[in-house]
Amino acid sequence: MRIAAIVGPSGVGKTSLVERLVAELKSRGLSVAVVKHCSRGFDLDLQGKDSWRFGKAGADGVGLVSPERLAVIQRKPSEADDIRLAAAHFRDMDIVLVEGRHTIPNIPKLELLRKGVAESVTTPAGELAAVVSDFAVDIARPVFGFRQVKEIADFLRDDPQLDTDGPEFETQLFSKHDPGILSILMNSTVGLAGAGGLGSNAAVSLARAGVGTLIIADHDRVEPPDLNRQYFFIDQLGKPKVEALLENLKRVNPFSRYQVQRVKIEPGNVAAVFGAADILIEAFDKAEMKQMLVDTWLSVFPKRPIIVASGLTGLGRNRRLHTRRVGNLYICGDEETEVGERISPMAPRVGIVANMQANLALELLVKKKRIKGRA
Repeated sequence: MRIAAIVGPSGVGKTSLVERLVAELKSRGLSVAVVKHCSRGFDLDLQGKDSWRFGKAGADGVGLVSPERLAVIQRKPSEADDIRLAAAHFRDMDIVLVEGRHTIPNIPKLELLRKGVAESVTTPAGELAAVVSDFAVDIARPVFGFRQVKEIADFLRDDPQLDTDGPEFETQLFSKHDPGILSILMNSTVGLAGAGGLGSNAAVSLARAGVGTLIIADHDRVEPPDLNRQYFFIDQLGKPKVEALLENLKRVNPFSRYQVQRVKIEPGNVAAVFGAADILIEAFDKAEMKQMLVDTWLSVFPKRPIIVASGLTGLGRNRRLHTRRVGNLYICGDEETEVGERISPMAPRVGIVANMQANLALELLVKKKRIKGRA
């Protein structure tokens, strides 16, 4: 069963879109159910009818069966949610659509935007699956127009984050991890300043390890020279790096939360972008950007580690690579080589240093949270 919420304020067109999606999905031979959120309540067991009398007498559930249809009326327990409802009554359906406002919890959401009605995204980044809008939206999620019913249906059918069988697969994905370590990682947040050779490769390793949330910021687009060492592909050329990396991370691990921002990091926005991160990984190319980030981070968050890279170009010389600590500043690399005309960053060494950064981040997260747990 796959489940998604179609959300937005009254008048944005939720019901009309759901109607068209149901028809399109049914035309493909898929079974579809719809859960409708009724903020003002609803009448099904009218006063005086037998079902109303049974409920009035104290029945916790009443079933209505006719030759063609059935209905179930239950008292709503405090822990009930849409996923439990769908699992109990629509488990055999291919797709369940939930129509309501953005406050519906724990379900991937397609948020509807319309000029003059709703013009900004309100869904938390970790729950936003896609946007449907009648105007251009700059966001690192799929964006559809209201008339793109077939494309939205494709998304509902294929996107892995909508699959409620996910928890079982997630368990299998991390079945060889130490449960205690995995629990710490899944409740941790790592920031990555840059999505190039260091940032993209470190992000993939952290996603594979099971880190719960990654915050990634970069303002560049994917260019041909990037493909020789960065975690992108030919069909992603021209895309913003954060959007391309988001696609790739979801293919590796659709269960973590990825907060991506296409923005140039400056002293004034470091805290706003990465404030929720337990640890920050520096993944810039230029020395002045590295120094700016280190100075700003240690000034604003002096008790949180920052892991930087220094010296990763060329090839060979594995034994020169090391990690050095200065307070809460950690440096990975050889601290010698710099990019020049005859020495360039190459995939093996870039990948090694990126994974040194990721590996150290995991070590620090586990150590920090184990110590905190014993305190």
